[in-house]
Amino acid sequence: KAALIHHFIPTGNPKPTVRVDPQSSVYTGDTVTLTCEVESTGWEFLWYKDSQPIQPQSPVDKKTNTVRVTVSDEGTAEFKCAARRKNYFYDYSYQRYDGYDYDNSKKRYVYYNVYNTHRSAPAVITVTARPKATVTIHPADPVFIGETVTLTCDIGSGHHWQYDWFKDSNPLSEAQQRKEYTISNVAVSHRGVYTCNGTQSTQPRYSETSDAVTLTVSEKPKPELTSSHKGAAPIGNPVVLYCKLDQSAGWRFYWSKHTQSPENETKTETHSYTISSVSVSDGGQYWCRAGRGTPVYYTHYSDALWINVTGE
Repeated sequence: KAALIHHFIPTGNPKPTVRVDPQSSVYTGDTVTLTCEVESTGWEFLWYKDSQPIQPQSPVDKKTNTVRVTVSDEGTAEFKCAARRKNYFYDYSYQRYDGYDYDNSKKRYVYYNVYNTHRSAPAVITVTARPKATVTIHPADPVFIGETVTLTCDIGSGHHWQYDWFKDSNPLSEAQQRKEYTISNVAVSHRGVYTCNGTQSTQPRYSETSDAVTLTVSEKPKPELTSSHKGAAPIGNPVVLYCKLDQSAGWRFYWSKHTQSPENETKTETHSYTISSVSVSDGGQYWCRAGRGTPVYYTHYSDALWINVTGE
């Protein structure tokens, strides 16, 4: 093979300088760029992480003496570099040589010694665990047609995040860059699997993508109204009405008597309504419905329930 012939006499043992970019902290899984600077040309470079030789993920860019390395462990990472090259000569009587090549242009063997520099001073960076985004849905799944729904992308560490949203693995353009994605009138078409991740303008830049969260959109629910009394209720006895709703999280309950009248509804925080001492005037038709959120989203009214009151 053809050999590039160097004629030089070392005038000292140069010490290279290593630079790492980015110079600040990075996340696990990030790739950093290492640059080894040394006087003159013709060098082959050796790379070290925490004093151990490493094999870079990319070949050396000979114009810039750079390589790319992926970091995987938390903590501090210390990088060094060294350089070596061959010093060729034609002195056949010279007995102390490290190897030889065949110079095809001269049709002869040439001998060489390997010349090594010192290792550079270390360049140190901090490696922290890559934060993972989390998607939450409010109100809690399932939600109902017509409700206002907010999806939130939360990333615990870092700052100045810009958020990327995906629905069924496709970018969700109307939600991009926002921490919260609000759907004011949710429809069946909004059903799907949602994920998010974050990007910062400075290093370290990228979060880990969230776990997938499924948004289920159901038909508007209709509660069931029942009474603690089976049949007529004697005057003076307590009567408890129950507004049963399978999806009960976050609901308040609204009670109507005689007519379905929002203006005259009684509101309770629980799904029961108590008449502590029933009278004849308490008899009649009752309805209930539930509501949650701001603005309030209401369920359908229940079917009517008759309360009959009898004398003692």
